Amino acid sequence: MFRSYYLRPLQTGRGDALQFEWDSESGDLRGSSADRVRQLAHDAQAVGIAVGHPHPTAYEITDPLRIPGQMAVLLGNEWELPPDLTAAYPEPPDDDAPPGAIF
Repeated sequence: MFRSYYLRPLQTGRGDALQFEWDSESGDLRGSSADRVRQLAHDAQAVGIAVGHPHPTAYEITDPLRIPGQMAVLLGNEWELPPDLTAAYPEPPDDDAPPGAIF
């Protein structure tokens, strides 16, 4: 099922808003920003990681067009995330913490 998105840039004057529809089950995108989102996903998947919040946390990227949390990482660096992608944002991996670390 396609969902409609309109994402505003986090900083005014730094880029354009994104407007697209996305079906995370099929991985399909459509709309005026679909090509840009598709390219972001392709580039991140080719590298296999993306940096997200809290910076500089590395997240594995395997299939961002079908995994909402991975899409959230990619888009959340530059655009305001809607509630569904905010909720899908993954917890930072704790494997960077030294043994015995307390947070």
